[in-house]
Amino acid sequence: MNAGYAELNTADRVVARFLSEYHKNWQNNFPGLNKRAHWHVIFSARLAGKDGVSCRTIHRALYGSYGTDIRTCVERIHDCEQDGFVRVFDAAARPCVASAGCLIGATDQLRECFDRHCRATIDELRAACGEGERRFPPPIRCDDDKVSAIFQFFHAYDQKWRETAETVVRQKQLTPAFHNDAMDHLVTYQYWAIAMLLWSASPFGNDGTGSPALVVDEVNSKMWDTLRLGHLAIRERVDNLIRWGFFSEQTIKKHKAVAMTPFAGTMVGKGLAETWPLLEQLYRKIAMPAAEIVAARTA
Repeated sequence: MNAGYAELNTADRVVARFLSEYHKNWQNNFPGLNKRAHWHVIFSARLAGKDGVSCRTIHRALYGSYGTDIRTCVERIHDCEQDGFVRVFDAAARPCVASAGCLIGATDQLRECFDRHCRATIDELRAACGEGERRFPPPIRCDDDKVSAIFQFFHAYDQKWRETAETVVRQKQLTPAFHNDAMDHLVTYQYWAIAMLLWSASPFGNDGTGSPALVVDEVNSKMWDTLRLGHLAIRERVDNLIRWGFFSEQTIKKHKAVAMTPFAGTMVGKGLAETWPLLEQLYRKIAMPAAEIVAARTA
């Protein structure tokens, strides 16, 4: 999965590339389960013991991070069950329908796909942190400690993204109701993915090799494989990102186009750069070659 990190000369671009490649890896192993809540359900099931994890436990985590209601939490569990990744049962270990009182556990299919995703994540981490084309050591076993470390890294980045979004939206001086509505949406994967597409196309995310503005139809085309959203849904999200200060509207050959605003571009880059130490910490925890760990400890 080495995505050519040597060509990237700033920490923010390295982190952006790692995050982008991670989400491609996730989609390869869990196609269609691209919402934040799906990610939490899959990780929770993988880390659960033989007794499983309760829907209410997952809901508490989702509500605290994204404001997700219990009905949506149950729907996301059902999605994962339909795809064969989780089994749903009651307190007596009998199969049951997904509900607020159910428990969930990992299936063999989930363990197989999750471990493949985990190994690919570690290889990507090695590439991002400078191992480059060097032959990687044998695959690292994805035990609970490593899975937890990956979960904690992405949870920490979620918080960083929330802080970034809050800073950008605050500049628009919206009413409290509109401000809260904006934040409820911006923490979702869909908005993050569209914002990062524009950031990567902007001068903040590249060296001028691409176009700083994208026609909305192009945004729709580039996002289809990732989000599976129709043109009207993409346009709605783009309009909201304009309203909330992330994008500015432009015209390219009589077509509506958008570009990342300078303030939003700066803030997104700042958040990514501040995530670099967390990425290095994750590398030291789970992917640093054993010989280098020994050397670091004895230095």
